[in-house]
Amino acid sequence: MKANTGKRETILAAGRRLFLKHGLRGASMEAIAREAGIAKPTLYAYFPDKQAVFLAIVDELVALWRQDFLAALRGEGDIVQRTGAALVAKHKAVMALLAGSPHAAEIYGEQDRLAAPQFRQLEAELSAALDAELTLAGAARPRLLTQLLLAASFGIGHKAQSPAELGPALRLLSERLIRPELG
Repeated sequence: MKANTGKRETILAAGRRLFLKHGLRGASMEAIAREAGIAKPTLYAYFPDKQAVFLAIVDELVALWRQDFLAALRGEGDIVQRTGAALVAKHKAVMALLAGSPHAAEIYGEQDRLAAPQFRQLEAELSAALDAELTLAGAARPRLLTQLLLAASFGIGHKAQSPAELGPALRLLSERLIRPELG
């Protein structure tokens, strides 16, 4: 089983490199097999098509983003600091993944089209966790505050030119929205 897990990881790493380099449309199962150093029938034994490879990559990334966000949200500091850190963790991971890819816009679009259920579930989980933490901290309107924080951070994450811009902007957002809501 370990060899199978290793081969699957090799396939996903090859797919990730090719999707970032050539986009989803520019990558093929043949190219993924070649990049992974395996035969095409072996690739097809793991994944029926390149969309399945893409979705498996998305599943791994979603799990990592969930873990990083929740670890930061439940980490050290007050609610403002932890929220800022959680938002930074989420958006920095996405930005780092897509940095330098000429196909970032296509990947974002395909992610929205193909992986919408995974991202809706992730957003619901992150929203519930943030709402719970804001409630525990005594925020006056935790649900509305959660919606505002996630929507504004989404915009900042898409507009930021570099990871260095994310931290200060997301921490300021957290400070300005959360601090006035605390009792």
